[in-house]
Amino acid sequence: MKYKFLIMGLAISSIAFAQKKEIRKIEKALEKGDYQEVSSVFSEIDENEVEDKYQADYTFYKAVTMIGNPGNPKASGGELTESISTIDRAKELGYGNDEYISIYKQAAKAAIFAEAQKLLKKGDQKGALGNVVFLTKLNPEDQSMRLNAADLAYRIGDFEVAKTNYEKLMSEDYTGIEKTFIATNVDTNEEEVFPNKQAADFAVISQKFKDSKVELSKSKLGTLVTNLAWMYKNDGELEKAKTLFSDAQAKYPNDESLKLASADIYLLLGMNDEYEKAISKLNNNITDPKVFENLGIAAGEKENWDQAIDYYKKSIELNPDNYVVQNNIAVAYIQKGNLEETTAAEQKDLYMSAAEHYEKVLELKPDMDSAKQTLISIYKSFKMDDKAAALEAGN
Repeated sequence: MKYKFLIMGLAISSIAFAQKKEIRKIEKALEKGDYQEVSSVFSEIDENEVEDKYQADYTFYKAVTMIGNPGNPKASGGELTESISTIDRAKELGYGNDEYISIYKQAAKAAIFAEAQKLLKKGDQKGALGNVVFLTKLNPEDQSMRLNAADLAYRIGDFEVAKTNYEKLMSEDYTGIEKTFIATNVDTNEEEVFPNKQAADFAVISQKFKDSKVELSKSKLGTLVTNLAWMYKNDGELEKAKTLFSDAQAKYPNDESLKLASADIYLLLGMNDEYEKAISKLNNNITDPKVFENLGIAAGEKENWDQAIDYYKKSIELNPDNYVVQNNIAVAYIQKGNLEETTAAEQKDLYMSAAEHYEKVLELKPDMDSAKQTLISIYKSFKMDDKAAALEAGN
């Protein structure tokens, strides 16, 4: 019996020694960046026989075999998310190489985000959103990732996810302005990015870099407020949307993105007078025909037909092929012609102007029956029977 116990003891010691030897082999292979060797040696270990004192190392190296080269991870899909939870479990078990933990966790996160971008290119927006939401939950402090989740959710119509994340960002006073820490490499004379100011300053102290500086990205507050206001309005909470906007204006009076978005937000919230005032400040620099189209619509809603016609003309100057604007200006001419104070001579001029635009509408959109029927009525009213008959005949 004593002899048998001795053999068993030797067997156990041998297994433990083998585990230690294999773990050491993996460590050396990892130091060399030989990920094929890491996987090969790891596959020799029986998970069921791993001793408690090696569980932390074994668990971390399991994650490494999933990820492979952190510079070009091989894992995809669910394996990437599993690798992160495996790294976290290794840390809980006592794995203590914080540098490796950081490297491989960041590699997995970057791969998950890269996969989200690939899914977007394939048109799988829902799948991409799942990846981005996972990353947001994994690191709630990452505001730029939260903005990615909010923007993507808004784009695909998942408004609950979008609203939750936009509201969180607003509560944290996030504007989308990101800091990039840069220093110039003395040898190459090229700028390089550093993770923080301290790292950039230290690189300059080392004399390998020079000219440490901080660059700020543009604010994204305008888009954030616009999208959140739209969702509030869509939910029937117009006053909440207006409060959101006014609070943002008060808190960020100099934010350029919010200033640029203000006109659209005024229009969205039905604040037409404020919209016109905001646009009038930009009038000479406007190159977007949609701006003048919106102004024309706002003026038409107030039955200010002269102003509506003026705005529609400016929109048409920028884009004459928008059949909607061509139709709207024709309607504005007719509405002005229908006014009690309009003389018979003025009426004819206004209706004929409307006819010119209806003709353009039918040139652009031949199947628009409302334009066709109105134009026929105009022709007949002014004894233009040949044109009316040709239009009725479809010529």
